Amino acid sequence: MLTIAGERNGKLPADDEKAAVHINERFQGRFRRVVSLPDDVDPNGVSAEYRDGVLHVSVKRREEAQPRRISIH
Repeated sequence: MLTIAGERNGKLPADDEKAAVHINERFQGRFRRVVSLPDDVDPNGVSAEYRDGVLHVSVKRREEAQPRRISIH
């Protein structure tokens, strides 16, 4: 299971005088998501990176679950 939890703050910066919000429909507050992963996932091969407002999660499979190439001569 992969659990992602965090908190969104939808407030605009107080120093932004040019910003005008007419309607704000973005979710604010705490959140939690749980994703079921396959059995062949390597728990030590999971990494995450947050950049430009997007969370990138990489999940590697166990070595024995990787596809094998068999040469035929």
